[in-house]
Amino acid sequence: MYVTTYFEEGDHHHNRKPHLVFVLANAESHGLGRIEPEPYTCDCGAELTPETLDAGDEGKASWPNCKSWRNGGQKRCPECGEYPSIDREQHIRARGYRPTPKSKIKQVTAKQRDDAVEKTDGQCLVCGEEASYVVRMVPPRYGGSRELENLAPLCNHHYEDYGHMFADILVPPEWNKIYGAEWRPLATELRDQFDEMGVDRIVETLNQVLAADEEQEWDDPFLYQNHH
Repeated sequence: MYVTTYFEEGDHHHNRKPHLVFVLANAESHGLGRIEPEPYTCDCGAELTPETLDAGDEGKASWPNCKSWRNGGQKRCPECGEYPSIDREQHIRARGYRPTPKSKIKQVTAKQRDDAVEKTDGQCLVCGEEASYVVRMVPPRYGGSRELENLAPLCNHHYEDYGHMFADILVPPEWNKIYGAEWRPLATELRDQFDEMGVDRIVETLNQVLAADEEQEWDDPFLYQNHH
C-alpha cells in the first residue's frame, strides 16, 4: 500500500539527482520478494562480506587515505587480489531482495498506464500537477509488479528531476539505505496521522512495530552501504 512520499537529498550521491522515496506499507503486495541478504562472491569463490572488503581496503598501501569501497572505491578481493565483477543479481541479493531475471521483466502496457493515470484523475501522485509518466514504485528488477497498486503517475518534474526509490514503513532496517532519513520519527508521525483519520488497523500495526523497535536491534540488509 502506498502511504506517502519522502524526499531524499541528492548531494551525497556523487552529483546524482535527489530521490523520491515511495513510502509503502507491506511492499510485498507490490511484488517485492524478500530473502536473507547474501554476501558478494568473488570470481575466485571467496565470500566478500563487508568485513572482508574492509580488510582489503585496510591492506592497501594508501590506507587510510584511499577511497574506501563503501564510498565507491574499487573492490579488490583480499583472497586473490583481483577486482571481482559484481553482477546485477549479486547486488540485489546482497540487499535482501529476490532478483527478477531481465528476460522475465514485462513492460507496463498502455492500458495499465491509462488505468494508473485515471486512478489519480490525471494528476501526479506527488504534487497534483498533470501526470505525464507512470513508474513502478517497487522496480521490476526487485519483483515490482505491473498491478495498479504499484504504478505511480508522475509529472515531468518529479519524473525527470528525481531518482526513484522505495522503503517500507513496516521494515525499519530498510530506511538505512535512505540518506538522512530517521525511521522512528517518520513512523510516529504517520501513526498519528492515521490515528486522526481513524484508520485503526494501520495505527495498531505501526504501534506494534514502534514497540518492537524499542526492544530489539534489527538486522541490517544494507551492510554494504555507508550509513550516515
